[in-house]
Amino acid sequence: MISHQEKKRLIYKIIFIVISALIVLSVMRVLLLHYDVSDISLIYSLIFKELFFSVSSAIFIIAILYLFIEKEIMRVNSKAVTYAFTDALTGLNNRHYLNDFLEKFTSIRKDDSNFAVVFIDIDRFKLVNDTLGHSTGDCILKSLALSLQSLIRPGDTLCRYGGEEFVIIFCDIFKQDALSKVEQIRDSIERRSFECKEQKITISAGISFGSRDDDINEVMEHSDRALYMAKDAGRNCVKVYNLA
Repeated sequence: MISHQEKKRLIYKIIFIVISALIVLSVMRVLLLHYDVSDISLIYSLIFKELFFSVSSAIFIIAILYLFIEKEIMRVNSKAVTYAFTDALTGLNNRHYLNDFLEKFTSIRKDDSNFAVVFIDIDRFKLVNDTLGHSTGDCILKSLALSLQSLIRPGDTLCRYGGEEFVIIFCDIFKQDALSKVEQIRDSIERRSFECKEQKITISAGISFGSRDDDINEVMEHSDRALYMAKDAGRNCVKVYNLA
């Protein structure tokens, strides 16, 4: 991705190269076409006129190029951001996006709002890969991603954290509402038969809550611990991290 500073340096280099080339070419053009002129002042006048015309033309061309480059850089940057922040398999936000989101989270959330972080893991996913093959495993991951997207609210953040693990961040939500939503997700996945060799799966989930003064990175750690609590409890359940 091309930064603003890199873009400026590129433009300055283009301007320097174009103007330098025009100065040299203008002088050479005058000297070659008017080599028989003996009046030095006339030579200078011709060079000045040639430079004026050339530089005026260059400014016009550079302005056109700038508009083109600006548009092209925006397109390239947009595509680079998409590739950098999107999980190739599921199309969800990836871990890079999540890290970027966490850095900005304090400034973008409402001061008086509560939030919740949920870690979700597919139960015994390694067994699915080992018995049905990785293509079926990939199919399940993509199908689960679509299911999770359809079950969360429009303003919620969903990421594939890595492997068979997903993260949901609920902003501006009451604890009971968040817990009910995660239980709804778990139940929906358990009852669904995926179109991947008609395979059924279950998920385990860990949830932790935060408020205005809480560090979201700590809440993330608590949710991860709650996920392990859910696995230790036999899987296919939702566990809440309790600070007490």
